[in-house]
Amino acid sequence: MTNLTLRETTAEVIVARAQAAGEPGWLAERRRDAWTFFAQAGPPEWRRTDLSGLLPDELGPTDTTAVELMWDPALAAQGVIFKPIRQALDSHEGLLRKCLDTAVAPLTHKFSALRAALWHDGVFLFVPRNVAADTPLRVRYGLSAGERTTFPRTLVITEANSSVTLVEEFTSADQTAVALAAPISEIFAGPGSNVRFSSVQHWGANVYHLGGQQLILEHDANAEWTSIALGGKVQHIEAETTLQGNGSRVNWLGATFANHDQVLVMAPWLRHVGHSAESFMQFKTVVNDTSYSVFDGMIKIEHESAATSTRLEEHALHLSPNARNDSIPSLKIETNSVLKGGHASTSGDLDDEQLFYMQARGIPKDEARRMIVMGFFSPALDTLPIEALRTELETIIEGKI
Repeated sequence: MTNLTLRETTAEVIVARAQAAGEPGWLAERRRDAWTFFAQAGPPEWRRTDLSGLLPDELGPTDTTAVELMWDPALAAQGVIFKPIRQALDSHEGLLRKCLDTAVAPLTHKFSALRAALWHDGVFLFVPRNVAADTPLRVRYGLSAGERTTFPRTLVITEANSSVTLVEEFTSADQTAVALAAPISEIFAGPGSNVRFSSVQHWGANVYHLGGQQLILEHDANAEWTSIALGGKVQHIEAETTLQGNGSRVNWLGATFANHDQVLVMAPWLRHVGHSAESFMQFKTVVNDTSYSVFDGMIKIEHESAATSTRLEEHALHLSPNARNDSIPSLKIETNSVLKGGHASTSGDLDDEQLFYMQARGIPKDEARRMIVMGFFSPALDTLPIEALRTELETIIEGKI
């Protein structure tokens, strides 16, 4: 089955793969429905994302997912569960059946259905009520040797008044042929819980990254989300925080750096539903060479929301006249009860006066450029809880300047 391409795969093949893996019947049926939708749907209307390089005759399902979990096993004594999601299907089937595909909708478009049909493994993180997981947990997704597709998924559930820090990482060497990574991340933050979530994408060359991410906050839940995108050939991530509960809060920082001919698209949403909820989003983007980046950000304040406070910002820096960044911050407000709401966008080249000032004080021009870019990204990078990862990303960024 692993040698079949997407064109050769059928709903019957999808069900047979699920049964061979020992999956429960409800999951096999969900996969069948998702594949049927994928096979019949046309491509999504992504005007700024060029997927012409994806070759369905060469790509197909995979029976392996490279997943590496790093954590302090002592947390298990507090009831924290951190395991491959395939194992969780055996130990926590009821919880997975209840939560999977309820945050990131599987039938939104062709690629959301593809992810739901073909996901193979990933991680399940559960933090019980009143438990504080003090040390960061980390999951690293890669591409297995010889594989051209990976469909991992992350499922996080935190119960009331708990706290956890999770780093989700996507990384690989440069690929000689086009590869597809199509991950799903669903995070459910229970009442009064605190979640720190960092999602870091630094794939090697030739990887197409088409991801769906969703964070749902119950009442008085608090989240800090960091989104970093550096690698791959093409990225299109649909990410959303839903402030479902009253008094929920999120602080969302991002850093994107595109160079060469990369196309990196980020489409983040802040959706306000609860009362007295607060959100702040700030993304920083740098483009170099002939690259292209897109920030398509949205604040949606639903009719039932009240006393909302929210702000969305994107700031872009151009290192090359041939690079391009499109910033599209938007607001949709369906209520009159808003305490504060706004959005902003700035875009420009490196400041010549700032460069001259630094050079006049003995700093070489290349070093001055490096210092400006690293300072530009510092709000997002400084939130990463793992020093070794932060140092690795700083090295990657320096190489792109």
